[in-house]
Amino acid sequence: MSDLLTITDLELWTHIGVSSEERSSEQRLLVTVEMALNTKAAAKADDVTKSINYADVTEDLKKLALTERKTIERFAEDATQLILKKYKPKNVTITVKKFSIPGTRHASLTLLRP
Repeated sequence: MSDLLTITDLELWTHIGVSSEERSSEQRLLVTVEMALNTKAAAKADDVTKSINYADVTEDLKKLALTERKTIERFAEDATQLILKKYKPKNVTITVKKFSIPGTRHASLTLLRP
């Protein structure tokens, strides 16, 4: 059985878009991350080093947003791979919301990676 550590709607600003014109100015993304892990050891010891520190994940995602990309697919995949390699959860689910289509609340992509 796994526990879920969730970061909900982390606001990131990045240069993203298919066209160079769209990438010329920063755009807002909201990123939600769910990481499956076992938190028993951290809870028992009351020690975050025995878990995944969500503040560290947040800082890594902010750094990732400094690099320009064309698609939310690339951003989501890069974020997923970073989290899997560095923090080693059992799996990670990432949802990226982008606010670029008039008349819609947002476009979003959700990835689930084991």
